Amino acid sequence: MSGAGDESSGVARTEGTSPRPLYPQVQGHFARTVVEAPKPVWVRLDAIVIRDPGTPRHVNGAGLDMTGERPGLLTHWVPTYAGEWLGRVTYSIGYADGRPDLQLTDQLVPAYALRPRAADPAGRRHSSG
Repeated sequence: MSGAGDESSGVARTEGTSPRPLYPQVQGHFARTVVEAPKPVWVRLDAIVIRDPGTPRHVNGAGLDMTGERPGLLTHWVPTYAGEWLGRVTYSIGYADGRPDLQLTDQLVPAYALRPRAADPAGRRHSSG
């Protein structure tokens, strides 16, 4: 199990898999269960679904619009065995025909498809380019 954990105890390392507490535990006081607030991020939809080169396009007017970026909330970072990082993110994806957005909760998104954003209370859609 080289590199995957503490070899002396045989326990896999899991750093980064849960939010940090907002308040450190203070001896003699009740333990607080409040954790760090989710971080606002942009989710690059076109980085999540990548087309194989040469694959023919079949437009579906009722399909999900996987272009641009959508606002999301990042709650955790999760490491992969190979050393990549995945964000656990809640966000939505719009349908091309205008139906209400598909709401996705606690989805694993590769770190390369995420970037920080300032909090936007309106949650407006943002398309890049």
